[in-house]
Amino acid sequence: MNERERLRRRLGADVKVGLARVWARARQIVTTDPTGSDADDRVADEAAERELARHAGDMKAGMAKVAQLLAYTSAGAPRELASLWDGVPAVPGAAIARVVEEELGAPPQQLFAHWDNEPIAAASLGQVHAARGKDGREYAVKVQYPGIAEALAGDLASDNVARRLAGGELGRELSPAAIATLRDAVLAETDYVAEARALERFAAAWQGDPVVRVPAVNAGLSSRRVLTMERAHGLPLAQLPHDDPALAAAVATAIVRVAWGTPIRHRFFNADPNPGNYLIERQPDGEVKVWFLDFGCTVDLPEDAAAADRALWHGILDEDAFHGAENFRMALARSGMLERADTLASTAHRGWERALAAPFSSAESFRWDRDYHAELSETTRRVLATGGMKVPASLLLLWRQRLGTSAVLAMLSPRAPFRRILREQIGTGKAALR
Repeated sequence: MNERERLRRRLGADVKVGLARVWARARQIVTTDPTGSDADDRVADEAAERELARHAGDMKAGMAKVAQLLAYTSAGAPRELASLWDGVPAVPGAAIARVVEEELGAPPQQLFAHWDNEPIAAASLGQVHAARGKDGREYAVKVQYPGIAEALAGDLASDNVARRLAGGELGRELSPAAIATLRDAVLAETDYVAEARALERFAAAWQGDPVVRVPAVNAGLSSRRVLTMERAHGLPLAQLPHDDPALAAAVATAIVRVAWGTPIRHRFFNADPNPGNYLIERQPDGEVKVWFLDFGCTVDLPEDAAAADRALWHGILDEDAFHGAENFRMALARSGMLERADTLASTAHRGWERALAAPFSSAESFRWDRDYHAELSETTRRVLATGGMKVPASLLLLWRQRLGTSAVLAMLSPRAPFRRILREQIGTGKAALR
């Protein structure tokens, strides 16, 4: 598809999505509730999502990213969206080979002992091909789509697209600074040199862990638009058996340890917990290994933000409920999330506190299912809508990661002792709270 045709199709899809939204919203308002309720917005969103599912795979870039996010965070998202995690329509092999040659100086068939022309995965910004190196090692080679960096920048020029990429709970209340932070982080995903550094950083942080696995990078066969990594093997989350609670708990434990432990202990994190970014490998002896993939949206957490976040979770873990609640709220104020103290007494705030703490409030195992995720999402949306709380730019991507991780866990519906898991990552916090 040439650039003119791509632009024509992209604009056509945008128009159809817009018309679907306008038509559905107008119909809902005229026939039922003239006040413009959240229910009206939901009907309009669902109509738009159906059109988005039809077109986002071909459009890729920002549209596909919005569709991917909706696919695992929106309870009513069309099933067609799920294929966009790592299965959007692929770019022809010849176009991919040209990118490899432009970046590395030779076509992939010369650089590798074997190159599979059919991709093993295709996502919003690039696709992954299996290859065997001349060193005999098996590789997964991620190659950026031609022209995708420009297409992504064009999509993200729209504040509305950026808001959708923050997630439905966070997107409505974003400040201009927060939108700019999100835009910069997503645009940075087109720099595979930075992603290679992030892979090595995560691997170092979790080196020696018996469960967590991060692919090694072949720097000599990588560049800004090509990333050659050790090939990981295993099942994606969507293909895990539904009748194996021990497996679900083991996978969820690894995901929580990485999602909470990395920012709290190491002050950086992956802000894009897409379900397609995990592979589950079961060893012959029954041990489970969880591969963490795709670190394009890796973000550093400022020390003051990390300290406030750590204190917030320490407050939740405090054995003294009153003392813990006080420290939790002090941490909210320190982080810049609490705008008005009076909001602490509101029903919306108390509901959000209870939902956030629920998995970690008891030593008993907790079921992290879709009902819980829906409650967390709705209470987060509600507490932000009251105006007494906000998500500052420095914490937007962290909370995007946390809410996205919650949605991923809900897919597994695991039962696990999340309080103990979190405590093992961040300790009791007594020293931090003095």
